Amino acid sequence: MRRLGAASLLLVFAALSGCRSAPPPLTDADMAAARQMTTALGAASGSSDVEAMVAPYAADAMLMPPMMPLVKGTDQIRQFYKGMMGVKVSLQLTQETADGAGDFMYTSGKYRYQEQPPATGTEDGKYLLVFRRGADAKWKILAESWSANAPPAPPAPPAKPAAKARRR
Repeated sequence: MRRLGAASLLLVFAALSGCRSAPPPLTDADMAAARQMTTALGAASGSSDVEAMVAPYAADAMLMPPMMPLVKGTDQIRQFYKGMMGVKVSLQLTQETADGAGDFMYTSGKYRYQEQPPATGTEDGKYLLVFRRGADAKWKILAESWSANAPPAPPAPPAKPAAKARRR
């Protein structure tokens, strides 16, 4: 069976939804916007600026974090990120693919999440971002999902109590 690329799927969707022509291909400016937003998202994650973290998302965006419920809309996304403000992190996103057509595109790649100081926790994984172009012609993140490449490390075993000295 032949696999369809994202652009092919968009053409099928357009045909099924009654569009008479194929959506226009993405431009170099569209791809540059995706790269810029991906870089900004990683940089904002390392700051304590919740509004900078929420800014790239569409009002009806959704996050699909691993092992957690769906987070939908900028109010819930804001609360999600506020809950993470107690931990200083470094997030490096490396975009590896980008494709789409018309008012939709996606990017995917790998990430490295590292709590600061570095000895406290590191995670390598992959991500998927779906963008939609709004009526203002600006791209916004519509959906985001990520997952680690390895399961989380098991918790450390509890410390054993010190042995009591025997009395004689």
